[in-house]
Amino acid sequence: MEHTIDTTHSLDVAEMRALYRAAEARAARLRFIIETRSLLDAEAFETAAPEVLSRLADFAGAALATLSFPASQGETRTQLTIGRPTGNGAILFASEEGAALCLTLTGAKARAIDADDRQTLEVVAGQLADACNLERQAAEKQALLGDLERQRSELAALVAQLIQAQEQERQRVALDLHDGAAQLAAGLSYRLQDLAARIGEAHALKPDIDQLAALARHSVADLRAAIADLRPPELDDLGVAAALRTRLDAIDGMEVIADLDAGADRWPASTGIIFYRVAQEAITNVVKHAEASRLVVRLFEDGAGQAHLEVIDDGKGIGEARHPEVQGRGARLGIAGMRERLALLGGRFEIGAGASGGTHVRAAAPLTQEAAG
Repeated sequence: MEHTIDTTHSLDVAEMRALYRAAEARAARLRFIIETRSLLDAEAFETAAPEVLSRLADFAGAALATLSFPASQGETRTQLTIGRPTGNGAILFASEEGAALCLTLTGAKARAIDADDRQTLEVVAGQLADACNLERQAAEKQALLGDLERQRSELAALVAQLIQAQEQERQRVALDLHDGAAQLAAGLSYRLQDLAARIGEAHALKPDIDQLAALARHSVADLRAAIADLRPPELDDLGVAAALRTRLDAIDGMEVIADLDAGADRWPASTGIIFYRVAQEAITNVVKHAEASRLVVRLFEDGAGQAHLEVIDDGKGIGEARHPEVQGRGARLGIAGMRERLALLGGRFEIGAGASGGTHVRAAAPLTQEAAG
């Protein structure tokens, strides 16, 4: 009876020792997986991969470890090797055929690779494959971001060139008007005034000549205003805020409030020109169509690097302003022109009813720096 108890006790101890060794082996495998994952997370893939491969070779008792990376676009298949081949080496482990990342371990078979060991090797190989894919995706993302940045710079340069070409054309038209139609109208005005003075007050044609002379003077004034609007000198010399202030100071017949940030004069040239043109069109619409008694113009930059323009009036309002008798094709084209100008800068344009009547025009665009040259 005592012999039976001793035998049973010996079997229990042996079983417990076997379970303990199995638990230690599982813990070692789990620790190996966690450590390699931490290494791959902490280091760049190029640095971590050789170290992980060396640990894989040590884990399997292999003399040679080979890791083959799949080819990506425009690249050839690459391979990383740790250790040296031996004359009697045998394959201890090989990834399944067709795997994204192939791991091969060779050695003298110092110990057998059981199912649990194989599963551990496959898990770590999968971690390497995931890290490799993440590294490539990060590189591809960085390349795409670089391409987008280059395209953005090229687009900004093209927009600046387009705006510059438009302004040069405006300047050419202004010079043509100044040297042509404006000079002719001024000459006609002087001749009519001289004729009116020579024929005397008693002449029957004197009232008609005076009326024609007045029309000629108005034509000269309108042409000069058009020339100034085509290319105001203040825009080149002082900047968008100063040019807008000059434009607003010339408005009579309504209360004008100008809240213009002087920092706008340091905006990129293309941004300043576009915002001036949008404000110019909006102000012209107010003066000609809104029948307003109050005009507010705000120009400022927010903390997010966005330029803003607001033009607010207390006139008829957008609903009535859209009526065919009030707003003709030219005014509708003016609104379309404002929207198209903002689109060149990647900005937005909004027009709607004001909070207390009238019309509220809003424009915003990013303050991107123009490319040199």
